[in-house]
Amino acid sequence: MDLLKKSFFLFLVFVHVFSLSAFNVDEMLDGDGLSSGFTHFLRIGIKTEVQSFMLEGDAQITDRNEKVISAVQGRFKVAAVHGGISVGGRVFKVDMIKFTSELIPLKVEDRMFRGEIEVYLKNAKLIVVNKLDIEDYVKGVINKEAIPSWPIEAKKTQAVLARTFAVYQKMFNPRSEFFDLAPTVLDQVYDGLGKEDMTSVEAVNATRGEVITLGSDPAKIYFHSTCGGTISSSAEIWKKDEPHLKELHCPYCTKSSLYRWKRNLKASDLAKKLGVKSVKSVSIVRGRTRVDSVVVDGKKIPVNKFRELVGFSVIWSNDFTVSKSGSNFVFSGKGAGHGVGVCQWGMAGMAAQGKNHYEILKFYLKGIEVRKMY
Repeated sequence: MDLLKKSFFLFLVFVHVFSLSAFNVDEMLDGDGLSSGFTHFLRIGIKTEVQSFMLEGDAQITDRNEKVISAVQGRFKVAAVHGGISVGGRVFKVDMIKFTSELIPLKVEDRMFRGEIEVYLKNAKLIVVNKLDIEDYVKGVINKEAIPSWPIEAKKTQAVLARTFAVYQKMFNPRSEFFDLAPTVLDQVYDGLGKEDMTSVEAVNATRGEVITLGSDPAKIYFHSTCGGTISSSAEIWKKDEPHLKELHCPYCTKSSLYRWKRNLKASDLAKKLGVKSVKSVSIVRGRTRVDSVVVDGKKIPVNKFRELVGFSVIWSNDFTVSKSGSNFVFSGKGAGHGVGVCQWGMAGMAAQGKNHYEILKFYLKGIEVRKMY
């Protein structure tokens, strides 16, 4: 297949979001690294299905065809109106507009964003999208997913994880037809410029374009706050055996405040959270390393559903024991999160011991490589 046909084929695959096997990094590394249809821009859905929002800045307005249709300055209201989009009271009979600022980042409500702001009209509501370079996106993610005071090698690790997650989602699992990722824990927590600092920018610049690959494909990666001493396999937790997500011992996350935790819950409070009249007995069914399900008065509840009902910030992880003390149930646990992939407090511990981000990633993710896509 000659280069032109190959590029066109890969572009079509991306547009239609075909299966993972249709893409690999080797095919994408061509010239500038991304000339086969992939661009290193992301679209983040910062607001969905809203009637209006406030935007502030000095911006040019273009339509879907990149035609300049107006310009605005200051703070103004953008709203969905019959047959179009209103900007500061002026109605444009279009279903999409884009705001671009050459000098100062645009502000949506109380948050500032790099890149452009796209606004789509759908079913008489607005979808607000921040389009920006992947590297700028990662700058806005790091300190939302990691502790700002962590060593720089831990932040580099988080940068590569965040970039890989974003690339994978854009290529194979975009959130909607309008945007690639949500700015929440559904994907990764992103808040624009709000949490950037010098070390987050340094970490991104030092790892520019680096992604985690498994064979020739970007890897599907997972990370969590604190493993509590044991990383679990994807085969155990999600019943899907991923070759890079294996069980292992992690001695590096002991400084996490959630390395060990305890919660005392009244039987009446637990019953209320579970939506039952009373709770008399609670026991657990364990898998190899973690709790698989919780048995409440003989009824088995999957552990993640139990945590959701009781509260993820109450039952911090899926690794715990339970006992009864009077009218209370005592949950004694290890770590925070699902326990698969990279332990974030562990990567901070490894960095503090002098490990670099390549060593950290290869410790937690088996058989992977870290490669530059651009």
